[in-house]
Amino acid sequence: MPAISPPAKILLTGASGYLGTYVVKDLLKRSYIVVGTVRSASKGDELIKLFSQYGDRISYVIVEDMAAPNAFDPIIKEGNFDGVAHTASPISHSSGSTPDTIIRPAVDGTLNLLNSIKAYGSSVKRFILTSSCGAAQQSEKGNNETTWNERILKVYEDKGADSGHPVLYLASKILAEKAAIKFVQENSGEIGFDLVSVLPAWILGAPIFPAESLTQLTSTNVVLRMIAQPRSESELDKDAFLIIHAADVAALHGEAFGRPDAAGHRIIAAATDGTWQGFYDALNDEPAFSGVPKGNIGLNGRPDVGCEGWDNSYAKKILGREFIGLKQTIRETEEYYRSKGWSFFTK
Repeated sequence: MPAISPPAKILLTGASGYLGTYVVKDLLKRSYIVVGTVRSASKGDELIKLFSQYGDRISYVIVEDMAAPNAFDPIIKEGNFDGVAHTASPISHSSGSTPDTIIRPAVDGTLNLLNSIKAYGSSVKRFILTSSCGAAQQSEKGNNETTWNERILKVYEDKGADSGHPVLYLASKILAEKAAIKFVQENSGEIGFDLVSVLPAWILGAPIFPAESLTQLTSTNVVLRMIAQPRSESELDKDAFLIIHAADVAALHGEAFGRPDAAGHRIIAAATDGTWQGFYDALNDEPAFSGVPKGNIGLNGRPDVGCEGWDNSYAKKILGREFIGLKQTIRETEEYYRSKGWSFFTK
């Protein structure tokens, strides 16, 4: 497909969320016209206020339930969109996680949107799906655009609703992405758009949307809470989290719209695989954050940017610069938490 160049019109689902607002910002800075889906008018109004400097290049539409049949039909019918980015994920907290609250909405929401584009979106040239690095992760090293996390699917197949939240979440990402790929392959003669998947690692960075409570944040909570727990000497140089800054994930979405060669790629959006000691060192560097475990200073031997075992070469190619490193990413995130009085290190 040809490149989708500004001022092309982009539909972005999940526009008011943590990643969504970063993608909105990136697309607007590239001079695209952005229509974001939100779950309520209040969320939409917040979005418009957040990006008021861009005037009428940002607007919103309400989709209360993306898994509802034909949820996107009227939007696609009237939108005349050039591209679509699907970043929205079902809202579900670990205490209430079931296949019906996580997997079904993820798969049905993705297929609903694709079917609406097939029926009414003849102007759409590219569909970008936000998946997860976890969808490509194997048990062994060598994760790349062709690998899939079959282990998680096997656990879900065996345990179903008893799989637990982490498995259900990853299964939802895997199954939604597989469903999208299958849809595009089976309908290639009837659709005028191609597919790009972006597979982020754990996403960090200070939120740019107006978060009012910790419940509005997910990946950042998990990472910071786990880092706040002291580790044994034998754990310090072990893998902790594979991370990426939200701004880099957003930039990869923006670049993917503008590059014809991105078609069919599953872009591995991973910047660095930090050890526990690596995170401790970054947070204890001057000026140090209080309450952070010290570990064993000097034990971490990994670079600020780099992820052994993951082939992120295409992501680096289209980003055109170095990824934001572990130190800046984790310090910026913790600084935000402290500004809100939410730090896990001071409790």
